Amino acid sequence: MQTPNSMFIYKNTLRKLISDSNIHSGLRVLIAMTITFIPALNSNLLHFFNQNSLHISISLCLGVMASAIVETDDNYKGRGKFIAAIVLCFFIASSSVELLMPFPILFALGLFISSFAFMMLAVLGTHYSKVGFGAVLIAIYTMIGYQSGINWYEQPLLLCLGALWYGLFSIVWNYYSPYRSLREQLAQLFFSLSRYQQQKSALFNEKEGTSREGIFSVRQQLAIQNISIMARFEQSKRIIESRFQVCQQQTELDKLNSYYFIAEQIHERISASQYLYSQLESTFGQSQILEGYHQLLLQLSEDCFQLGMAINDKKRYCHSRRLKWTVNALSDQLYLLKQKLHFSDKNEATQALQAIYENLKGIDRLLLSVSQAQQTEAPILSLTEEIQSNRSGFKQLLSAMTATNPIFKHAVRISVSLAAAFFLQHLLKLPQGFWLLLTVLFVCQPSFSETRKRLVQRSIGTLLGVLLGYPILLLIDGIFAQVLLLVFSAFLFFNYLRTNYGLAVIFITLFVMFLFNLLTGTGVEILSARIVETILGCGLSILAITFIFPDWQFQRFPSLVSQLLLLSGRYFTQVSDQYQYGRSENINYRITRFKTFRSDSMLTSAWQSMLFEPRSKQKLTKEVYALVNRCDALVSYIAALASHRHKMDDFEENIALQALINATKKQISTAYNPTDIDDGELESALQEFKYHEANLSGKTLLLVEQLRLIAFTALDIKLLLQQVNFARKRS
Repeated sequence: MQTPNSMFIYKNTLRKLISDSNIHSGLRVLIAMTITFIPALNSNLLHFFNQNSLHISISLCLGVMASAIVETDDNYKGRGKFIAAIVLCFFIASSSVELLMPFPILFALGLFISSFAFMMLAVLGTHYSKVGFGAVLIAIYTMIGYQSGINWYEQPLLLCLGALWYGLFSIVWNYYSPYRSLREQLAQLFFSLSRYQQQKSALFNEKEGTSREGIFSVRQQLAIQNISIMARFEQSKRIIESRFQVCQQQTELDKLNSYYFIAEQIHERISASQYLYSQLESTFGQSQILEGYHQLLLQLSEDCFQLGMAINDKKRYCHSRRLKWTVNALSDQLYLLKQKLHFSDKNEATQALQAIYENLKGIDRLLLSVSQAQQTEAPILSLTEEIQSNRSGFKQLLSAMTATNPIFKHAVRISVSLAAAFFLQHLLKLPQGFWLLLTVLFVCQPSFSETRKRLVQRSIGTLLGVLLGYPILLLIDGIFAQVLLLVFSAFLFFNYLRTNYGLAVIFITLFVMFLFNLLTGTGVEILSARIVETILGCGLSILAITFIFPDWQFQRFPSLVSQLLLLSGRYFTQVSDQYQYGRSENINYRITRFKTFRSDSMLTSAWQSMLFEPRSKQKLTKEVYALVNRCDALVSYIAALASHRHKMDDFEENIALQALINATKKQISTAYNPTDIDDGELESALQEFKYHEANLSGKTLLLVEQLRLIAFTALDIKLLLQQVNFARKRS
C-alpha cells in the first residue's frame, strides 16, 4: 500500500515529466536517436552506402545531436525554414571537410574562412547565429567519423538525414504541444518575481532594514535578481510573438499573453522605490508597522509562486484568503498609526508609507484579477522593429565587418582559434585532435567572464565524465548495452544543458566515450587524450578572448550608462504625461518600460561580468560600482512614480508641479553631459524643490518627493560619470 508521502512524490515526478520542457527536449532526442540505430539492426535498409550499418547509425545519431543542440523554440513554420537552412549549411560544411581532409594546408585555410563566414551569420539574427554555430559543429563531427576509403558524399548525406529526421520529428512533437515551453517560461518568470519580493521584504525586517549597509546589500541583490527576470521576460516575449505569427485567434495563447501582461505590471510595482527605506526605519522603527509590510511582501511572494505553479501545471490559480486578510489588517494598522501619532498630510514619511501600501495592494489586485479569470486583452509586445532592416543580408554582413562590432570580433576569435587548434593537432600529432576544436567551439564565448565560466565547467565536467566512464567501459562491452547508454547519456545531456552546463558536460563526455568505443573499440584508450585536449582547448580559448579584440567590461560602461539615461528619460516623460492624460498601458509605454528595465539589467550584468575578469582589467571599480547602484536606483524611483500614475484634475493649473517635472526631465537629460557641475547648479536645484514643497501637501507632496529623488539621483550619476571620465583620461 502506498503512503501519502510516496503518492505525493509520485505525482510530483509525473507532473515534472509532463510539464518540464528540459525533460521533453531530452525525450525527443532519446526517441530520435534510438530510431537512428534501426539500420544497425538491419544492414539492408541503406544498402547503397558503403559504410557498415553501425557506422551509418552513428552518423545519423551525430546529425540528430547537432540538430538538437541548435534547435530553436519557434512555431512550426519557422522551424520548417530553420531545418531547411541547417540541412543546406550542414551539407556544405560536412562536404568541405570530406573533400579537404586529405590536404591539411587547404583544410586549415578552409576551416578558417568557413568558420568566420558561418559565425558572421549571427548579424542576420538569432536563428542564423544557430545555423552558423551548427555548421561549424557538424564540420567537427564529420572529422570524428571521417573514413578515407568511403565516398565523400556519404557521411554528409547521413549527417543531414539525421538532422532532417530530428527536425521533422521535433515539428510533429511541438505541433501537439505548442505552449509547453511558453508555460514553463511564464512559470519561471513568476518564480523570479516571487524571489524578488522575498528579497525585498528584507528591507522591512529588523536585520537588514535597520542599517544603511543592510539596505544597500539588499538593493544590490535586487539589481542582480532583475537580470534573470528580464531574461525570462525576453524569452517569454519571443515565444509569444512567434506563436501569434501563425494565428492571431488562439484562446490559450491569449490567456498566456495576459499572464505576461500581468507580470509586467507586477514587475514595475515591485521594482518601485518610494522614499528612503533607512528613514522609514528611523521614523517607524518602534511601532512594529514595518513588520506588517515585511509579512505582506512575503505573502505576495508566496502567491506569485503559486501562480507560477498553476500556469506550469495548467491549473486554476486560487487567490490566498490569508493575503486578503493581511492587506485589510495592514490598512487598519496604518490608519490607527496615523491617528495615534497625529501625523498630518505634510508628513513625507507617512505619505511614503501609505504609497508603499497602495503599491502592494495594487499587486494584490493584479493577482486577484487572475484568480477571478478577468482576462485582460493585451497587445503583443513586439520589439522586432529594432532588428529589421531594409538592407540586403549581404550589405548587413559587409557593414558588420568592423573592429567595433561584437559579432565580427567573436567570429575572428573563433576562426583563428579553430585554425590554431588544427595546427596544434598536426604539430603534436594528436590522433583525436578534433576534441581540441570542439572544446574551443564550446568554451570560447563573446566575453571573458562567460569564457572563464565555461572553461571551469568544461574542465571539471570532462574529468568527472572520464572518471565515471572508465569503469563503465571496462564492465560493459556489448554493442546493445553501449547503444542504450549512449542514447541515455544524450537524454541526460539535453535534460541539463540549459540549467546546469557543468553537469551536462559529464554526460556529453560519456556520450562521446561510448560513441568512440562503438566506432573503433578504443573508448578507454582515448580518455587521457580527451583530458589533455580539453585543457589545451580551454587554454586556446582564454588566449583568444584575452588577446584577439579584447572587450573588457569597464570600456562598455559609459555607453551602457548613456543608453540607460536616454531610455530613463523617455520612461519618465511617458510616466509624467499620464499624470496629465490618465493611466494607460499602451504599447509605446510598455515597450519603453521594457527597454529601460532591460538596459538596467544589462548594466548590472556588465558589472557582474567585470568581477570575473583579471584584476588588471577591473578599472575604476569603486566609481563603476557606485554608478551601477545609482542607475538602478534611478529606474526604481521612476517605477515608483509610474506605479501611482493617475490623471490629476488640477494638473493644468498646478504650475509648480509642472515646473518640477520639467526640472527633473532636465536633470535626467543632462546627466551624461560632460560639462562640470558647479556649486551654484546644485544649490539652484535644491532651492527649487524646497521652495515648491512648502506650498504643497498630501499626495502632491509625495509626488514632489519622488521627483526630488529622481532629479538628485540623476545629478549623482552625472557627478560619478565625471569622475569616471576624468580617471579614464588620466589613465
